[in-house]
Amino acid sequence: MKNPEDIIQKLVKEHDFVKDMQVRIVENHGIMLQNQIHNAENHEIVIQNQGTIIRNQEIIVNNQINIIKNQKQIVQNQVTLDVVVQTQIEVLNLLKKLSGQEESLEATNQFIEKLRETSTEKMNAKGINEPNLL
Repeated sequence: MKNPEDIIQKLVKEHDFVKDMQVRIVENHGIMLQNQIHNAENHEIVIQNQGTIIRNQEIIVNNQINIIKNQKQIVQNQVTLDVVVQTQIEVLNLLKKLSGQEESLEATNQFIEKLRETSTEKMNAKGINEPNLL
């Protein structure tokens, strides 16, 4: 049989080894617990960010709806402006006829077009129609 002192020494070493392992297991459990806490905090932040993203998407959708409404209004305004211009051409033509200047509707229309071109050139010369100024 082996020496009892050797057996005790071996048992003490094994005991110390087991004790060290248990300490490491407890430390690892502490680290895992901290990681779970951080994960929970991060999860809350992710949920908050998702809420912000959803609100931003709602704003984007509302902005897109407003853009579409504005585009429809622009088209309606363009139609109305065209009607106003056509009416002005006819009124101007009638005024010229009343004043004794007989002129075709086409000639009056060309006169208005010439005015429009002149006005556009003046605005371009002033830089008003520059896209970067709009």
